[in-house]
Amino acid sequence: MLVILVVAVAVSSIVALARANPEKGSRAVVEAGGRQVDTYKLGNSGTPERFSVRGDLGIGVFEIENGRVRMVSSPCRDKICIHRGRIDQAGETIICLPNRVAIRVLGQARVDALSE
Repeated sequence: MLVILVVAVAVSSIVALARANPEKGSRAVVEAGGRQVDTYKLGNSGTPERFSVRGDLGIGVFEIENGRVRMVSSPCRDKICIHRGRIDQAGETIICLPNRVAIRVLGQARVDALSE
């Protein structure tokens, strides 16, 4: 019973620390129809940059500004992807299921002793 308690506390601590210190993303990967279309750097420029991506329903527009990405327009009916808002943390995703478009934020590539 004590071992189970110790393992549970350790796992919950790891999860809490991961959520408390989310990693800022460095790149946005855009996918359409299940295929990677392009990768964009999430720079900290104050000028918004808009890009388009063609999905199954038509063209969607997304914007990168101050290291964050968001969907601006989409041909889907419910606009859930637009309401998702801006994302900038590694692992966050904007998905438009009807248009089959996804934008994923990837984190920094880390080098350690094993990968050298």
